[in-house]
Amino acid sequence: MTINDPKDLVGVSSRPARIWRYLLVMFPPHIMGLSGIVKFYAVYFCLQALASDESVHITLNSMFGAFSIVLFSLLLRVYDELKDAKADIRLGRAGDPRYMDRPIVTGAVTIEDLVVLRWVTTALLIVINVPLSGWPLIGFAVLFLVTWLSFKWFFWPAISRHLLLAFVTHNPITLFFGGYIVAVYAGDYGVHHIDAWALVLLLAFWAPLGAWETSRKIRAPEDETEYETYSQIFGWKLAPFVPIAFIILGTTCMILLSSQIGLNWVLPAVVVVASLVPVSRCIAFRVSPSQKTAHIQPFVELYAVAMDLGLLVTLLVSRGLDLSRFPAL
Repeated sequence: MTINDPKDLVGVSSRPARIWRYLLVMFPPHIMGLSGIVKFYAVYFCLQALASDESVHITLNSMFGAFSIVLFSLLLRVYDELKDAKADIRLGRAGDPRYMDRPIVTGAVTIEDLVVLRWVTTALLIVINVPLSGWPLIGFAVLFLVTWLSFKWFFWPAISRHLLLAFVTHNPITLFFGGYIVAVYAGDYGVHHIDAWALVLLLAFWAPLGAWETSRKIRAPEDETEYETYSQIFGWKLAPFVPIAFIILGTTCMILLSSQIGLNWVLPAVVVVASLVPVSRCIAFRVSPSQKTAHIQPFVELYAVAMDLGLLVTLLVSRGLDLSRFPAL
C-alpha cells in the first residue's frame, strides 16, 4: 500500500491505521528501514575492515543494532514532529508549500497518535537493547539520552528560535548514532580493535547528513517566508557553500578510509563523481538563484546513498561475507 497524497489520510478513524499511513508518508518503512540497515552495516563492516584483513561477519548483536538504528531514526522523526507541531501547523496554514500538506497540518494524524507511536518505539528500543549489556547497552543509553535531550531542546528554549543553535546542538546527534554502532562493534570484537580511524569513519558517516540538513533550508530570495533558512542567515550567495563544505569533508574522509583499508580506486571514484552532482547543483543556485535551482536536497540524498551503499558493496565484494557467525534462527 502506498500513499501519494497526505490528504488521503484524512478521515481515517482507526489509530493504528492513521499511524501506519502516517509512516508511509513521513517515514516510509521500506525506504527508511533499508537505509538504516545499509548505514549500520556500512559502518559496522568498515570497523571490521579497519581492524583486520579477514572477511566481514554478521552477528546477532549487529542485527539488533541495525534494527535499533532504524527505530532511533523513527524516534527522532516523531520527536521532531511533536516539538515542532505548533510551528509546522502555523507555517502550513500560512501557506508555506513545504508544510501545508504535512499530516500534522492537515489533521490526518493527531498529537495523541504521535505520542502513542513515540512510546511504542521507545518500548521496542528498550526491549531490544537492555539484554545486550556491556558496550552496546552503554552506547544505547548514551544515544537514548542525547535524543531525549534533543526532544527537550536540551532544556535551552532559545535553541528552538535560532536555526544555527538548533544545527549545532541537533545535527551532531548523527555522530552518536555512529557511536552506537561502534559500541555494538566493541561488544562483538572488543574495544582494543578500535583506533583513531573510527573517528574518521564517524565524520564520513555524519558529513552527508550535515550537507542534507543545510541544503534543504536554502531558498531563493523571492521564496523566503517567516521560516528561518540558511539563505537568510548567510545570504543566498554564501549559503550554497555550506553543504559543499560538508560534501568535501565526507568525500575526503571516504578517500582516506578507502586508502587505509586497502580498497581499490573504484569506491573513491564513485564517491567523487557522486559528490560532483550536488556540488554542481549548489553552484547552479549560486549562479542563478530560483525555486528550481534551490532544489538541492534530492541530489545530496543521492550522494549520501552513494557513500553508504558504495562502502557497503565495496567491502562485501573486496572482503567477502563470512556467515560462520550468523545466528541460527
